[in-house]
Amino acid sequence: MSEEYVIEERLLRFAAPALYQRMVETFSKYNIHPYDIHGTMLKNETGYELKLRFSNDFSQSVSTQISVEQAKNPDEKITHFFEETADKCKNQLISDYFKMVKP
Repeated sequence: MSEEYVIEERLLRFAAPALYQRMVETFSKYNIHPYDIHGTMLKNETGYELKLRFSNDFSQSVSTQISVEQAKNPDEKITHFFEETADKCKNQLISDYFKMVKP
């Protein structure tokens, strides 16, 4: 009998609450609300793949590899990743807004 492996992508909010809180704090500095970002984590052999999706239809995404320790205790590398992503997200949301109001 063959074994099937299920790849489970979990919501960041539930998979790593400390990491989610750091993301919310970082994005709030850019006036971006948690509902503008969709964060997920996928467990792999070296830790986790952290994926953040954003834009009006969540079609834009960025991802990074993090360790189990970073998921529990976010460090400066994670904060920097969130800051870069928040800047991209802010620019995308502004662009989406102007496309929407353009006559």
